[in-house]
Amino acid sequence: QPPPVPASYPSWWRDPIVKDGTHVGGTGYLWGPWEARDRDIAAALNIARGTPSHQGIRTAQGPKARGPRWIGGWLFLLALLAGGLGTRLTWDEHALGTSLQTGLACALAVFGLGIGVSAFLGRTGAGSLFLSVVTAGLLVCSAALPANISTQWIRTTWKPAAVADVQPAYELGTGVGTLDLTRLDIPKGDTLATNAEVGVGKLKVVVPSDVTVRLTIEVGVGDIQLPGDKKEDVDVAPDKQQELTLYPAKGAKGDAKSGGTIDINLEVGMGQAEVTRAAA
Repeated sequence: QPPPVPASYPSWWRDPIVKDGTHVGGTGYLWGPWEARDRDIAAALNIARGTPSHQGIRTAQGPKARGPRWIGGWLFLLALLAGGLGTRLTWDEHALGTSLQTGLACALAVFGLGIGVSAFLGRTGAGSLFLSVVTAGLLVCSAALPANISTQWIRTTWKPAAVADVQPAYELGTGVGTLDLTRLDIPKGDTLATNAEVGVGKLKVVVPSDVTVRLTIEVGVGDIQLPGDKKEDVDVAPDKQQELTLYPAKGAKGDAKSGGTIDINLEVGMGQAEVTRAAA
């Protein structure tokens, strides 16, 4: 494509060039070497010899049009702040699942609002859309968490002193719960039933040595420890269920009237369920 026609004087481009390098006309070459006085002759000689010169060539560039600003970084920071604030405000009074859902919902709302605003002001890229999808997926996963999982790690021991003090159910959200039944004196022929549940953590049950124990154990993800198992023998697996009966230990001495039965239903969402016998 030929260069544009100069406004003040003609260019050698549009004048006939002779074989010896001269040409008809000669009022100055607009695009020739910057330091040459006779710009049109110098440029014509270079072209005739096949040695193009790029010295002093200046290209006029117009100002670049400014596009819309990227707001993806600010959008991510605002979503992170909203998610952290929503989780923190509900951390102490609500369950873990509820707290996480609140924070993730706040972050997802910020992402949605930011993408909507970018249609009129600023721009968001594929990164913001990807983070929105990830946040939505985490929100769905948090909704599947059991409602009894708390945000505080608690260690507690339930130790009823008599059969009448045994509650129908013992529950703990997150932590270590120990149900100590060694102080109970269950008459022969009687059956005591109770339930114990821990969302995330460890559930330990200690039973007397002279009673028969019927166990139903369910662990969502984790391990089950029974009397006689080694402490280091931990087998973590999903959806573990076990039903068994533990008979009185050999050499166990109790009251002539004692030696009843205990039915215990143990549930652990994620962690370990452990059953031990008191020493005979």
